[in-house]
Amino acid sequence: MSSDSSRSSDATNGHTETAEPLLAFADALLASSQREPDRTAGKVQQYVTFFLRDDEIGIPILQCCEIVRALAITRVPEAPDHVRGVLNLRGRVLPAVDTRRCLGYETAPPTSRSRLLVVEVAGRSFALMVDRVARILKLSAADITAPPEGARVRAAIGVARDGAATIYLTDAERILLQASAAEAPTQKE
Repeated sequence: MSSDSSRSSDATNGHTETAEPLLAFADALLASSQREPDRTAGKVQQYVTFFLRDDEIGIPILQCCEIVRALAITRVPEAPDHVRGVLNLRGRVLPAVDTRRCLGYETAPPTSRSRLLVVEVAGRSFALMVDRVARILKLSAADITAPPEGARVRAAIGVARDGAATIYLTDAERILLQASAAEAPTQKE
């Protein structure tokens, strides 16, 4: 019986000796991932960009759940002007928001290139109607500047340049807030 226990003990020690380098490697990986990030490198963020007329606009890709073709939208009586209606997306009913109207552009009927960006804001899903989706863009903080005074795009929180192209950066929540602010009743004195 003692020979069995000594073999078992040797096997356990051999297993432990084999596992120690693996555990040390895992500990080193964990420690390196918890280090303070290098502030000079700049955090890179991805944006999904789309067009409204000739203006390219980007929102953080993490806000965009999916991009779908413009589906049949059912108009809802007495809905705010910026809400085109509702759509059924695989059993989920979502409000379809006219992004052009939210950002102060003239409205236009959807075309074959129009898309719906399904976004999530405050735990709720919305479909933002855009003229067309352009690309996924990676930007670091160094690539983004403050929007100029009187920027063409309402709600722009930053501007990036890619060659000759100017990309106005915002987020889905700001787009929806612009619509609410534009439609708020003004007080008469």
